[in-house]
Amino acid sequence: MNSGTDVLLIGIWGSSPDDIFTVGHDGTILHYDGSTWSSMNSGTSQDLYGVWGLSSSDVYVVGNWGTILHYNGTSWSPMSSGTTASIWEVWGTSPTNVYAVGSSGTILRYNGSSWSSVNSGTSGYLRGIWGTSASNIYAVGDGGLMVRFN
Repeated sequence: MNSGTDVLLIGIWGSSPDDIFTVGHDGTILHYDGSTWSSMNSGTSQDLYGVWGLSSSDVYVVGNWGTILHYNGTSWSPMSSGTTASIWEVWGTSPTNVYAVGSSGTILRYNGSSWSSVNSGTSGYLRGIWGTSASNIYAVGDGGLMVRFN
């Protein structure tokens, strides 16, 4: 499978076999429609690390220097994260319960209208996040770091 780019790709997420997004360095976002990969205009040159969504018209991308982008099915738009920390991964349970994790113990929560900081209790780098529900969430990072929060 040819992506059409030689840029380092880091994160991938899809809602179906014909609706897949991947992100990488230099603001790269690619979309797969089931047959070909095409480049999307991210509006940023920042390195992008993580992508996750609720549907093909509700997708979040995170990256360097606090970059958070949202896709509404038509175009990507920047969101104010309130941080300059690198954000490595994003995950959520609903449009009003989305989390992002990153460097310096950064955990952010999106409530449907704005992102706010959540105390992680660590200054370590958090690089992954996943949960079973809004009240059972895990973040992991460098040096075996693991945080559970609800």
